[in-house]
Amino acid sequence: MLTKIKDNMLLYTVLFLVGGCLYSTVEIVYRQHTHISMFFAGGICLTLIAATDYLTPRLRFLFKALLCGLVITAVELVFGLIFNVLLGLNVWNYSGEPLNLFGQICLPFTFIWVLISVPALLLARLTREILSEKT
Repeated sequence: MLTKIKDNMLLYTVLFLVGGCLYSTVEIVYRQHTHISMFFAGGICLTLIAATDYLTPRLRFLFKALLCGLVITAVELVFGLIFNVLLGLNVWNYSGEPLNLFGQICLPFTFIWVLISVPALLLARLTREILSEKT
């Protein structure tokens, strides 16, 4: 039992760190800057993507990608409300985008998150396979 917990802790720690680095890197490439909060958002997103994949073994892959895109959108909403609205840090603003909610999330980016979920799901699976071989 303890070995299983340790294995899961290692897996989710690695996923968190990889997700944080990747999310921040994508932001730097796309916007030429990022904010430390995006590291944590990315880490949480990849961890939740892996958990979603693991917890829904019978769900078709494309539906998982759709669900994970919604998960990323939810994380973005929470982080936006905390860092942009509550703390006033203005990390991003989607007010000029169509179908936005409070300027924190918008439908066009949700579609992008669904597309990004495809390689993220594959990365989460690969990470799980690599770490399970080492333990």
